[in-house]
Amino acid sequence: MDELQPRVEQLQSLYRLCHQLTNVMFQSIHIVRLDERSLNIFILAGQSEGIELEITPDGSIEP
Repeated sequence: MDELQPRVEQLQSLYRLCHQLTNVMFQSIHIVRLDERSLNIFILAGQSEGIELEITPDGSIEP
């Protein structure tokens, strides 16, 4: 498996988080990217880009 691919646990958390942000909180998502150094998925969201979250390889969401 390519090291720069997100893990299944991360993708499941990403799906749930994107659903929460867009369909429940009505916030736009600006950036979703896999940080090559930490292997965390970084998300930048919100009207003024004030929501920053990371999803760790085990699927945990950190503010």
